[in-house]
Amino acid sequence: MDWPTSIAVHPDRGEVFVANDTADTVAVYRTTDNGDVAPVRVLKGPKSMIKNPTGVALDLVNNELWVANFGSHSATVYPVDAAGDPVPKRVIRSGRPEEPAPMLGNPHTMAYDSKRDELLVSN
Repeated sequence: MDWPTSIAVHPDRGEVFVANDTADTVAVYRTTDNGDVAPVRVLKGPKSMIKNPTGVALDLVNNELWVANFGSHSATVYPVDAAGDPVPKRVIRSGRPEEPAPMLGNPHTMAYDSKRDELLVSN
């Protein structure tokens, strides 16, 4: 882990998703892991658009992983089993990628409301 900022647990898959801010990664571990262990898989790379992730949330209904990216002023979504350098299924921004976004400028913690089918992002 490298400056972990947020975690989310998928109870059905037995996995823990960890946002690592300074490593620009989301690492996935088993809920049974203990000690100095390698992640099961890691999301990282230019295609993933993961940049200084500060929040992760799981949509258990649609099997999606949401990531709040402080470094790119965005929220990105992936299949829950994504690995490597995946292209996001969707990207939410309120401005151009190379500029700070006026409405989603510095996303941090996020949560998914399954009853309303809404993503809540602190900004």
